[in-house]
Amino acid sequence: MGGEDITSILLPPSHVDFYLLDESTAALAQKLTEDWRFARVGMKIERAGIDAAINHYGETAAPELVVIETNDIGEAFIEQLGGLASVCAEGTDAVIIGPSNDVHLYRSLVGMGVRDYLVRPVSEEDMAKVIARTLIDKRGLSGSRLVAVMGSKGGVGATSVAQILAWNIAEALKQKTMLMDVAGSVGSIGIAHGLEPSTTLIEAVRLGGAGTDDDMNRIYQSVSEYLFALVCGGEPILMDPSDPDDIETLVSRVMLKFPVVVVDLSHATRPVQKRLMERAARIVMVTTPTLSALRNARTLLNEIKTLKAHLKETDLVVNMRGMTSSEEVPAREIKDALGLGIEPSATLPYMPKIFAISEATGKSVGQNKNAGCVMEPLMKIAEKASAIECKGIVDKGEKDTLMSFIKKTLGK
Repeated sequence: MGGEDITSILLPPSHVDFYLLDESTAALAQKLTEDWRFARVGMKIERAGIDAAINHYGETAAPELVVIETNDIGEAFIEQLGGLASVCAEGTDAVIIGPSNDVHLYRSLVGMGVRDYLVRPVSEEDMAKVIARTLIDKRGLSGSRLVAVMGSKGGVGATSVAQILAWNIAEALKQKTMLMDVAGSVGSIGIAHGLEPSTTLIEAVRLGGAGTDDDMNRIYQSVSEYLFALVCGGEPILMDPSDPDDIETLVSRVMLKFPVVVVDLSHATRPVQKRLMERAARIVMVTTPTLSALRNARTLLNEIKTLKAHLKETDLVVNMRGMTSSEEVPAREIKDALGLGIEPSATLPYMPKIFAISEATGKSVGQNKNAGCVMEPLMKIAEKASAIECKGIVDKGEKDTLMSFIKKTLGK
């Protein structure tokens, strides 16, 4: 993976307490609260030392990780560590920040079970990486979410829904989000954001499998602070550059960096559509309220039900309501027409001018103050789509934590 830094991901839900003496160290800890990687990490910063920590945890349960700063690493501090261990659960880890760059001291503390020892002054990135790796070891990798947006047939507006959904997740919910399609030159996700293709799909697939982090960063384009896009094009439209295995490898690579990936499948090949819907944490099926579109939606929803064994993570979006009012299936009849017990999660009115302005100006629909009628109905889906789950997959083996080691020592 070209040296991908495993800590450059959204960290799992967890808690870290800091007991810091130095003002500059406390300032670094405060900056972590603004780091997107720590968005789900609860952090408490106390301007105090290890004695305060011992007193506090004598009355309150300790978190997954405690960061302690000390001005003196000697026998008295080692005894205080024993006191800390006696009031903490065995699952609590500790990182010590001290004044001395002493290899023997470092080995001694790590041998006792301290997770890491950092020498003051500490860099922001060193502190972030030590904390991130500790939390990943304890809670597992953060499970980035793949959200697949699929149209029941051509022309139902799946690309527009994917763009709005990604904007809501990124801008309203402040989740770092990647918007992409996997259709090469046929795709059009870049137009509404004023973006030209940064690479061909063939090259993106190659980089996803063998490129470096710098290679990947060069093909990502920024739409806003939290929203990015991977826009591919340049291949002949009549050729098929995609293979499901290669496309999945590319998507997996992108998911290492982005907590939420919204992929527009409307122009992808059928094998790629199937593969990514199987992989997706959430599927958004877009249809219009016409008989032909609903018939296709019913067929596809039945296939999704077979692929996923249920439709619990599938949302139905009825788009362009009012375009042909007299020929549309009434809202109250759509559930019965589908026959699957699924009701629309959102209904969007027919507002062609909003999307035409977006494509003509290269500005996202979310930047249009008159677009609330199409943005707001998709917020509930955005909230469900960005509910990232944490899966513990790391086996720590025989390594003792600080608390369990010292407790065993004290017991002897």
